[in-house]
Amino acid sequence: MQSLTLQVLWLDDSLGLAVNQKVANDNLVPLTPYYFWPISEAWEQIRFELDSKPWIPKEDRIRLLNLVVKAMNEWQDSRRHNGTSKMDPYLIKEFGATDNISIVGIT
Repeated sequence: MQSLTLQVLWLDDSLGLAVNQKVANDNLVPLTPYYFWPISEAWEQIRFELDSKPWIPKEDRIRLLNLVVKAMNEWQDSRRHNGTSKMDPYLIKEFGATDNISIVGIT
């Protein structure tokens, strides 16, 4: 999954999730639009989008969907524990370094 990234828009009232592909010169090509959770069924929408791209290996689709769940859980936990959606700086490192996740719009 080296060429796919999960783009996370970390907001106070929702979490924006999109999948991009890295191409030459580290440019990003959007594979999905942003889906905002919990406003929409983002996991289902991303699953549908990934399933419509047969060139993405099944293992990569599963891994990306697991990352979506991980981001959702972390966002929800941050609201539960802090009363806000502020993200722990340690989590940024963990996500970005190991899971091909870009996190933008952190409040």
